[in-house]
Amino acid sequence: MTLRGRVAAITAGVVAAAVVGIAGVTWFATRHHLLAQLDQTLLGQEVPTLATMREGAAGPTMAGKSLLCDPATRHLQRFLEGIQLLRADGTSCVPGGVDAVVTTPADHAVTAVTLRDGTTAAGIPVRVVLRPAGDGDVVAISRSLEPVEETLAGLRTLLFLVCLPGVVVAGATGLLLARRALAPLGRLTAAAEHIARTEDLDTPVPAAGRDEAGLLGRAFTAMTAALRESRRRQRELVNDAAHELRTPLTSLRTNIDLLARSERTGRALPPGRRTRIVDRLQVQATEFGDLVGELVQLARDTREPACEEVPVAAVVRRAVARARSRTTRHDVEVELTPWSAIGDAAALERAVLNVLDNAIKFSPPGSVVRVHCEPGLLVVTDQGPGVPAEDRDRAFARFWRAPAARALPGSGLGLAIVADTVRAHGGRVRFADPPPGWGACVHIELPRNTRTADP
Repeated sequence: MTLRGRVAAITAGVVAAAVVGIAGVTWFATRHHLLAQLDQTLLGQEVPTLATMREGAAGPTMAGKSLLCDPATRHLQRFLEGIQLLRADGTSCVPGGVDAVVTTPADHAVTAVTLRDGTTAAGIPVRVVLRPAGDGDVVAISRSLEPVEETLAGLRTLLFLVCLPGVVVAGATGLLLARRALAPLGRLTAAAEHIARTEDLDTPVPAAGRDEAGLLGRAFTAMTAALRESRRRQRELVNDAAHELRTPLTSLRTNIDLLARSERTGRALPPGRRTRIVDRLQVQATEFGDLVGELVQLARDTREPACEEVPVAAVVRRAVARARSRTTRHDVEVELTPWSAIGDAAALERAVLNVLDNAIKFSPPGSVVRVHCEPGLLVVTDQGPGVPAEDRDRAFARFWRAPAARALPGSGLGLAIVADTVRAHGGRVRFADPPPGWGACVHIELPRNTRTADP
């Protein structure tokens, strides 16, 4: 069953339960009221005596005893239908031709006014009141329940005729309301199916309103936008990688072809030239391996790094140690203040190392690379040529290299990896104006960990 059908069924069920409950309460309340009225009538009824029947004649008798039992008053007993006398000896006096109530021995022994349900000899249900009449006699007054039952049967039929259409109308109304309420979800489903079928992430997704459907539509729109941006970045990465890989592959192929042609033709290359070709192949293979590694790292989705507490000062200390092991011609000065952030320690260490490698590569031998770390900020300053102000924003783009650095080894991906890592940790990286006498100055801003105290 669809969600629309379930909503309609639940609505019809709830309305049906409410209608049936109200109808049941109405029926039972009416029955109770009718029976109470009947009981009140029975309790308030007086038994006529011979005196009252003869309009004040002398010699009244107790509770109509003589009227019920005296053969001389048979012409009056037709006015006493529903009344019978239960004697103490177990016999009964009933007017002639009257359908008497079926009595029990307990009825002859009552000592107080008593109400009960009963039946006549013909099986008609009646309501009976038993009244002590003295000398152990009991007067039984009965009224038929058939009028009450007929009234309740008519009410039951009326309630059924009213409830059944009410439930049907409620179900139809619930289905109509569910269709209108779930129409945005239907449009959203159609859009999602179209995107899944065509892979067209530019398909507009309906996201109107502030209800759950609108929230879902906006969330779906944000998801497709993120997927579209991810696809765009992947396409750019593939295009840039294809362009950048073409040059080293061509150079490798050229040098390998020279060696292969020399082997096939039997004409040996001059020893010096062969040595230079082999050296170039080794350097190119190393650069090609580094480029592939950086491409793989850049292609990874680092927008959701590990969420753990990272002691930033310790991460910077390890990155500085690795950078120092790679050079003996530069001095790395470090000033660290302990603090912590939330993120991936390995990714942050790799980003810091990329910045240090970049600073060392562009600084002259014997120069100083200064590292300053304080809560929320990491600053790396070198004594190289620096980055012109107009190129500072492009310096973190993939494969971008300054014109003066294109002859140096490198792929142009190091700072792009730094930018991606820092953004994934909610921070920002930029080239700032360096102090007087210095070259490039990189600022890495990261949010501090506020959940625990800094180490």
